[in-house]
Amino acid sequence: MNWPFLAAALVLAGFVQGLTGFGFGLVSMSLLPLVISIKQAAAFSTVFSLLATFSIFFRHYREYNWRHGFVFLASVCVGVPAGVFFLEKMPEAVLIKILGAMMLLFAAREFLFNAQPKTIPSWLTVPLGMFSGTLSGAFNLGGIPSAAYAYAHPWSRGQIMAFLQVMITLSCALRIGFYGKFGYFRDIPLGYAALLALPISLALWLGHVALAKVQPKHMRAGVFAFIGAAGVYYLFWH
Repeated sequence: MNWPFLAAALVLAGFVQGLTGFGFGLVSMSLLPLVISIKQAAAFSTVFSLLATFSIFFRHYREYNWRHGFVFLASVCVGVPAGVFFLEKMPEAVLIKILGAMMLLFAAREFLFNAQPKTIPSWLTVPLGMFSGTLSGAFNLGGIPSAAYAYAHPWSRGQIMAFLQVMITLSCALRIGFYGKFGYFRDIPLGYAALLALPISLALWLGHVALAKVQPKHMRAGVFAFIGAAGVYYLFWH
């Protein structure tokens, strides 16, 4: 297992998360499958997504309102097992192509349809939540549809951030349980993985500090350009 590369990928994902407020799953899943399987990458990304989530929720927990998006959160929890089942049953070659296609789709959405929806019809809450949960269970990529749902409501930024961290935490907890059952952590030395917690935490903090010195819009564009390039690679060449 290429630990230097894994460490660098996760630290970069943490820095992007701290800098932009999103992207740990996107960045880590763009890089980890280069050196490990999709299943191992999903397990790695999920465990350290929890670390990133806690650091952000700590800053916004006072603004969390459990009534906000409760049905959506329940739908995410229903979708996660479906995503994990898909991850378990599909061949690696199929999974890598779908991962690339989803990354390319997210990048295209960012550059072609950049504006967040102002409203989402209530009847879409359950299917969108299940879609987010399925993407989370399979690829740790459920943050994009969840963010679209959250930003379509008249909530404060703190309320949105708190809601998203609760969603990610619930999703991660479910995934860790299922991934453990299917043995995805069997070949991952947890002692080595635990050593990465400190540099990732430092990267999150550095990203947050750097946020005051850069243009978030430009950084967001750069992140999605990278995600799009990774999607093209996985879809056509990997």
